[in-house]
Amino acid sequence: MPEKITKKAVDALISRAKAEGKTCYIFDSEQKGFAVLATKTGVCNYIFEYRLRGAGGSPKRVTIGRHGALTPDQARTRAVGLAGDVSKNVDVAQVEKDARARLSGLTLRELIERFLAQYEKPTRYWKEKRARLLSNDLKALHGKPATIIKRGEIQAVMDDVQTRSPAAARLLFADIRPIFAWALKREAIEANPIALVDAPPVSEARDRVLSDAEIKAFWQAATAEGWPFASVFKVLLLTGQRREEVAGMRWREVDLDAGTWTIAKERAKNGKAHTVDLHPEAVALLDPLGNAAAPRLMKHSAEEDFVFSTTGCTPVSGFSKTKARIDARMQQILGDKFQSWRTHDLRRTAASGMAALGFQPHVIERVLNHVSGAQGGLVSVYQRHEYREERKRAIMAWGAHVMGLVRADQPASNVVALRVA
Repeated sequence: MPEKITKKAVDALISRAKAEGKTCYIFDSEQKGFAVLATKTGVCNYIFEYRLRGAGGSPKRVTIGRHGALTPDQARTRAVGLAGDVSKNVDVAQVEKDARARLSGLTLRELIERFLAQYEKPTRYWKEKRARLLSNDLKALHGKPATIIKRGEIQAVMDDVQTRSPAAARLLFADIRPIFAWALKREAIEANPIALVDAPPVSEARDRVLSDAEIKAFWQAATAEGWPFASVFKVLLLTGQRREEVAGMRWREVDLDAGTWTIAKERAKNGKAHTVDLHPEAVALLDPLGNAAAPRLMKHSAEEDFVFSTTGCTPVSGFSKTKARIDARMQQILGDKFQSWRTHDLRRTAASGMAALGFQPHVIERVLNHVSGAQGGLVSVYQRHEYREERKRAIMAWGAHVMGLVRADQPASNVVALRVA
């Protein structure tokens, strides 16, 4: 006898199938053709059975999904939709079979494009993910049918990337794994070739921050670069923002009068627009009137307003060579006390500096537009306060501290480092 398929009924069905050691089923009393099957091992799937008008023979069947991944109500909704298609004499089982056949013939690159078409968003995070998935790292496999890609081939790719860059290997692994899982669920592949591939080990978190003496040497070394890199590196330290966000700064994002810079959500790593308060020194570095080395290259096109550029049409590039020159100058200044550092360490230095000045982690994370730690989990869901005033005080205090270090040997002025009250 049909009965309404509910969670309680499904749980009882699973217990009965295990106890009797055979497949048991229930047909729904509300939607014709909707049923749930439980095997003796406890596997339970929702299905939909139907007959087309004028078609003889046995009824056809479509698997809707696994119990647990779907609730009874969600599965019933899917069954109602399938019933509607069948009422129009659509052979839904054949439609799904044809869709699987089309997917199964796709190359890895085509599979990647299908996945991105479904999930990709217009943010920097997805732009970088696309670049990695379509990079030369996977080029040898791009043209190969996804169904015949073997685990050893994926492992070989990961080993090669790991040798070059452990960080790149971890990112690529995280990028490609959900694509194979997505393809497996849609029966585009019969087995997941990445399932047993060794995940790249997690590296130890860096804790490198520049000391006060290093900050002073850095500022002096960066100054020698001139426009635009002198300003780029100094703004990195003063704001604590990411390198790509600073390098890609647009005039349309900057309000010099208000002393703010709003990073568009499309450029922010987490896809959220972010307003950065600018210390007066950062404003001076950008102001084409106050900084003779900062020409404002305004073009007619909205795409040609990059702040840090020699043309206005493209953002600044060549960080590696510039960083090497800055390192060389810092080594001359610091001598044996010089230690290697990375550009990203400027961001960590700013965060550490604000913490040393007494600002709380949740305020600093908002300054960095970084949601984790103090702002992670349930807190990130319910805590929507932007701490605008606290963020501004943190940036101003940090900027004052940096400038105090930089001007330590200069004649006394009225500049006073701000601290939390």
